[in-house]
Amino acid sequence: MTTGTKLKLLREKKRISQEELAYAVGVTQTTIGNWEHGKSIRHEYISKLAEALEVPSEYLLLEIQSNNAIAPPPEKENNTTGFEFIIKAPNNFFEDLNRKIDFLVTKFD
Repeated sequence: MTTGTKLKLLREKKRISQEELAYAVGVTQTTIGNWEHGKSIRHEYISKLAEALEVPSEYLLLEIQSNNAIAPPPEKENNTTGFEFIIKAPNNFFEDLNRKIDFLVTKFD
């Protein structure tokens, strides 16, 4: 399985868009699309991708030349017993929200 194929499968498994992954890594959505379609990935982005997708860097780098499906990467242990909210919104929404929270914190400090 190629790195691009793994990238796409992992991204879809996490239910994030190319744009969201691009923002997390610091590239454009087009770049993510190119990587998923087999274009080469500069080494400096491998660790950022691995962190964003919560997999070891080695998993992304290792390409298996086989028709057999390979096992997915080991899940990171999550010792919390809660749940997680996923909010999909434009980036400027969070920037504006952070400004408002900062304002309130300084006002009531």
